[in-house]
Amino acid sequence: MQIFKQISDIFSWLQSTGILAALVALIIVVVKQVQPYLKIHIKNKQINQLTDFALTTVTKFATLAGLSKSDRKKMSDKDVADFAAQLGLIWVTPEIVDSIVEVAYQQFKKLGYDNHQPQTSPEPTETAENSATPQTPASSPEQNAQSSASKPESAAQPASQAPQSAQPAVKSGSDQHA
Repeated sequence: MQIFKQISDIFSWLQSTGILAALVALIIVVVKQVQPYLKIHIKNKQINQLTDFALTTVTKFATLAGLSKSDRKKMSDKDVADFAAQLGLIWVTPEIVDSIVEVAYQQFKKLGYDNHQPQTSPEPTETAENSATPQTPASSPEQNAQSSASKPESAAQPASQAPQSAQPAVKSGSDQHA
């Protein structure tokens, strides 16, 4: 009984001096400040779980030869959505699941596990005009215009025309009036 009386006396003293009210206010402020951080932290952990599971699912369905690409995507979406439902993640929408599966597939390709080769077209044969200024698939007409503008005029002239070095580039003042 004496312990209960001591606790009651301490509580009465804290209440009469205002320390108890200050502690309660401090706890409320700390909780309100920490709560958004915790929500974001928890959501990031959940997204990481979904992403890891999606990568596992994409890997599993990518090796099945009997399914088309769209069927693989649908099955991966369904598996990830079911996993999210098992975890009780009610904020996960089908759009989010689709995005997570797409990110997992891109990561799967980046890791070099994708066995689907991109379709390539045969390169066109070069003509005499194209051999002077080779164009790569990544170059754009703007880049080609800039590169040809930066070349000196003598380099831009065809080989059949001889540069005219006999004419002065700038006329002197006495030649202008003649």
